[in-house]
Amino acid sequence: MSILNSSIVPVGSTGYDIDNSLRFNDNDSAYLSRTPSTAGNRNKWTFSTWVKRGNQGEQDIFGAGTASAGFLKFRSDGVLQFGNYTGGYVFQLRSNALYRDPSAWYHIVAVFDTANATATQRQRLYVNGSEVSYGTQTNTTTVGDINNNVSHWLGHLSISGGIQYLDGYLAEVNFVDGQALTPADFGETDEDYGHWKPIEYAGSYGTNGFYLDFKNSGSLGTDASSNSNNWTPNNLAATDQMLDSPTNNFATWNALFEGGESSSSIYANTTLSEGNLQSSVPTNSYIGNTIRPQSGTWYSEFLVSTVTNEIGWGWINAPEYSFTTAHAGIANKWGGYYHGYAPADLRIYDETSQLGSNIALTISNGDILQLAWDIDNNKGWIGINNTWYAADNGTDGNPSAGTNQTFTFAGTEAANLQPYVANGTGTAVLVANFGQDSSFAGNKTAQGNADGNGYGDFYYAPPTGFLALCTQNLPEPTVVPSEHFNTVTWAAESPYSDISITGVGFQPDFVWAKHRTQGYSHTLFDAVRGVGKALITNATNAEETNSVYGYLGSFDSDGFTGTEGSIDNSYFNYDSTSAYVAWNWKANGTGVSNTNGSITSTVSANADAGFSISTYTGTGSAATIGHGLSKAPEMITVKNRENARNWRTYHKYSGASDPETDYLNLDETGAVADYISWNDTAPTSSVFSITSSSDRAVNYSGETFVAYCFHSVEGYSKVGSYTGNGSSDGTFVHCGFRPAYVMFKPSSAVSNWIVMDNARDTSNVASKWVYPDLSAAEESGAGREVDFTSNGFKLRNGGTGVNSSGVTYIYLAFAEVDFKHSNAR
Repeated sequence: MSILNSSIVPVGSTGYDIDNSLRFNDNDSAYLSRTPSTAGNRNKWTFSTWVKRGNQGEQDIFGAGTASAGFLKFRSDGVLQFGNYTGGYVFQLRSNALYRDPSAWYHIVAVFDTANATATQRQRLYVNGSEVSYGTQTNTTTVGDINNNVSHWLGHLSISGGIQYLDGYLAEVNFVDGQALTPADFGETDEDYGHWKPIEYAGSYGTNGFYLDFKNSGSLGTDASSNSNNWTPNNLAATDQMLDSPTNNFATWNALFEGGESSSSIYANTTLSEGNLQSSVPTNSYIGNTIRPQSGTWYSEFLVSTVTNEIGWGWINAPEYSFTTAHAGIANKWGGYYHGYAPADLRIYDETSQLGSNIALTISNGDILQLAWDIDNNKGWIGINNTWYAADNGTDGNPSAGTNQTFTFAGTEAANLQPYVANGTGTAVLVANFGQDSSFAGNKTAQGNADGNGYGDFYYAPPTGFLALCTQNLPEPTVVPSEHFNTVTWAAESPYSDISITGVGFQPDFVWAKHRTQGYSHTLFDAVRGVGKALITNATNAEETNSVYGYLGSFDSDGFTGTEGSIDNSYFNYDSTSAYVAWNWKANGTGVSNTNGSITSTVSANADAGFSISTYTGTGSAATIGHGLSKAPEMITVKNRENARNWRTYHKYSGASDPETDYLNLDETGAVADYISWNDTAPTSSVFSITSSSDRAVNYSGETFVAYCFHSVEGYSKVGSYTGNGSSDGTFVHCGFRPAYVMFKPSSAVSNWIVMDNARDTSNVASKWVYPDLSAAEESGAGREVDFTSNGFKLRNGGTGVNSSGVTYIYLAFAEVDFKHSNAR
């Protein structure tokens, strides 16, 4: 059954659903056009649309006019611009933020209201429900070209300066003539996860208003309002109607991560088109996709549009993507490799080892390559034209039955895999279908095969139980991020006095606070050690009690109280020029006794969120400590509370072959080093190990210690590592969520720890940081620029702090929103 234009609501769908979008391919010069017969209200109107970006160049969304023009567009640098140009700008708004996340959807609202009494409100721009911060803002009382009886365009603008097209997707396009509305007329904040989501517009449209829902593939410009203000499709086909939408976001190729052979100096960029589904992969290069599930069964298809002598497809295990990560020669890929030189054959590789002999066959233009993988059972199959290959090179692979798999993955490999396509020579052109388009951009006749949940449009029927890569098929997260981690910022009030900090959203059990504008210490408080007891990460100092410079006096239901010390309250409330930040984690109260280790510990554990606080008293002998979590910690930092010792830190991904034999210090800049702190024993799901008093930072008879333990939780937190590439087109790191907080450290080089977050940098580019190992005030600017995206983070500068070429970096990240519910940022 085809569901391309179906009104069926698939299983699991809730709330207001947007069924379709329209794909604009700039290579096709695709756009919609309309010329109103009469002018509408040129002084007051509202435009609303959802956009998913494809190519990252100059991209026009909406405009009107020719010699002069009103427009809404993305500039080539990612700035969102709204204006009217007539030899000079009548008005223009340019965002400070750079919008260049291709993995999810933006909601954009432009408001034109010349009669508004507040000058700066006469023209406004909103993204995902919030008004943007403007780098340039020139407002006007002069009418513009939009809503005049001149040519109007969606996905295109034709002016004297040149012709520009949109590359990407539009959905739920509303134009309201004669009203200045707000984003709340078109969307709302989700009460569970906090993301911005669409609602149905219930108001009137006015004379020239229109609503495009793109549900009629035979007439893509049909106005679904009562006005019949229809638009004319230009270089658009029925196959450009897509299932990808703001309420069911499908995977595409991710323009933010591409790679090539490590022997190449700089790989050639993969050219993406057709809504980032068609990839022209140059020699020795690869590209991966945007959705990386960690459980479940999944299916994808790839049409061979232009065959070359070497084509690869399969899965890559690489949390980082840059030209320093090779697609060949390292043990991180599973899949098929087509060797087209005579005699042509298919070779199947399990990591770097070929399985069986060469399989004689020829791959031709029009063939469909397939992937099916069962993460929970560690199985993967590759197919060609619905023939599935087994590990012995037989053609009796059967994903539906779960038998004769091509690959059996080891350990947790399957939970870290992601589809990719690669090329060895020439330029291979492949068109992906992750479930949104079985016509492969009009190259095939769509077959309309949905998955078992009722989602998707596949050429071949997916194997039984295997699903499309779309957000509706992703599991609901086990942790709502905002209920377990949050960052708050505040400005000082009455100098030195007690101050109540609210807005955390829960009662925190661990608070890490920092004065942003002065060089005062980082102060850390937790509910297990109790109020008033501070530790300082930028020094080896022993625990302070009721510091003379202020202290945390109480953990409150929505935050905490910063209490004045005997000298002042510089840690929380100094003077009118002071600004502060605090990162807050939820554990589980004041703690309970834990006897899992050889030393009894007191533990406050949030097992769902992968975080615990453990206190213990050292014995001087090698020992184990119960941490209260259900999985082995991937990062542990321990502090001697009574003695001036380093913050001894374990990180599973430090780059060492045996991380349990190595350490870093949170209070120092040093690279990872070998030492016996962890008794050369990896943490388990119940305990971590410490050495004898030979390392007083973790154990000494009669002295007290605290340990903070973390492990990754899907959709909420990530402990990991990546390799820098030293480029402004920096490494992309996949987290599976939109980050709220990232702490970085070069583990293979001497350099500071740094922390960035979404509260101090509310939009991209994030460029404010503090150093946990220094008391220095917050710094900002070039050198450590990062984009937080809907599914990870992208390094945007070659600076030493986060992206030096060839350097291994470790990180700890927490989510703002999981990817299933995330907007583009």
